[in-house]
Amino acid sequence: MLMDASTLIAYLPVLLAGAVTTLELTLFTLVGGFVIALPVALARNAQGSVTRWFAHGFVFFFRGAPLLVILYLVYYGLPQLPGIKETPIWFLIARPMPIAILALSLNSAGFLTEIIAGALRNVPAGEVEAARAFGLSRLQTFTRIIAPHAARLALRSYGNEAVFVLKGTAVVNFITITDLVGAANQVYFNTFDPFTPLLVAGVFYLIIVFVMLRLVKWAERRLNPWAFAAPS
Repeated sequence: MLMDASTLIAYLPVLLAGAVTTLELTLFTLVGGFVIALPVALARNAQGSVTRWFAHGFVFFFRGAPLLVILYLVYYGLPQLPGIKETPIWFLIARPMPIAILALSLNSAGFLTEIIAGALRNVPAGEVEAARAFGLSRLQTFTRIIAPHAARLALRSYGNEAVFVLKGTAVVNFITITDLVGAANQVYFNTFDPFTPLLVAGVFYLIIVFVMLRLVKWAERRLNPWAFAAPS
């Protein structure tokens, strides 16, 4: 029998605590990645060549660099900046959790930028022209016409990125954060039972992914009800 019941009962709280940390990292990273990616995506579609090249460089670096490299650069590099310890920023980056969220958010933003920029480019031009013909301002056109349509186009890809973010959080145990994988390793080091903690961690990941995909499906039904309507 691969799973040991006594190990499961004794160390389930540790694994649950790791799962909670993984969920926190995932949620904060999704929010942080979106906040970073949105202005970069707008720059990606801008008319000016300077802003476009900046956005292209951002995507090229953060989408191409390994996540662990980004994590190490932020974790070990930021404290080395001259004068950083005398600024309010040090209060945040002195702890591993904000550093991990920042690194994960930057990595996620590299992918989200292309998702958002592509969705914005694929909004039908006729809808934008009609909104302007009705006298809507640029901001009103964006918030009422472009953003909702782009959200419908980007939602499924955003759901896939959310799953990638969840799995990417496993790198944080390299900077002393005990996430779900770190908790499973901790149980293994204490019990020398590699199967029980890893199987339980795998089940937790599958449950979280299942819930994520169901939420994406629910959002798709809300945003695209006609796509799921039964044929008459």
